Amino acid sequence: MTVSVDMGAKAGGQRAAFDLEELLATRLLVQGNSGSGKSHLLRRLLEQSAPWVQQAIIDPEGDFVTLADRFGHVVVDAVGSERDLALIAARVRRHRVSVVLNLEGLEVDAQVKAAAAFLNGLFDAERDHWYPMLVVVDEAQLFAPAASGEADGEARRVSLTAMTNLMCRGRKRGLAGVIATQRLAKLAKNVAAEASNFMMGRTFLDIDMARAADLLGMDRRQAETFRNLERGQFVALGPAIGRRAEAVRVARWRPAAGAPAPG
Repeated sequence: MTVSVDMGAKAGGQRAAFDLEELLATRLLVQGNSGSGKSHLLRRLLEQSAPWVQQAIIDPEGDFVTLADRFGHVVVDAVGSERDLALIAARVRRHRVSVVLNLEGLEVDAQVKAAAAFLNGLFDAERDHWYPMLVVVDEAQLFAPAASGEADGEARRVSLTAMTNLMCRGRKRGLAGVIATQRLAKLAKNVAAEASNFMMGRTFLDIDMARAADLLGMDRRQAETFRNLERGQFVALGPAIGRRAEAVRVARWRPAAGAPAPG
């Protein structure tokens, strides 16, 4: 049975949907400046696919903890040791529960170390527990930077290795990476290159527009369109989405009671 994840509508009014099985096999990269609707897109994807597949979300800003209210995700506050987080990740895979790793309130260095420990725990799970899992990493440039960032050198190296394992070697272990970044230029190229599906939102810097256009097979003139995209509008391409680049307007997600709605 093919499971379609309703993401919204294409420019012509047709339904825009992900083939979930294909997405699990081919991974996804999302780019969009602050305010472009990137987190909104991730939320829509998570809500629509939650009944069908186990999920793990690396959440630097606490944006996704309310998934627990509607879908039963376990929220893990990353306050324990790295060994504790690795053990929790192993249990998550063993018991097939969906989880949000909440990194809100931690310093960047602590966020990077916690995310790396948790991702490594998911990756190192026993073979008997390699069930399909959607692993969403928001603000991926923090954990797989193209150059030295705010985290110390050792933390950055471990985190980059964990992200590379997720995107390059995770498929055999059932791990399907969905990574989102504000700027492609700040994301390690070897991590970004492993995605086969792309959703590119509004961006203004030439270097980011050029990289987005290159990934989508667009020319320099077409790259200018990324400046004019509206909030919630993305140019999508990939085997799980469509074989040619098309504009997609992401549908509204359903906020939990008491949670702020977008807009």
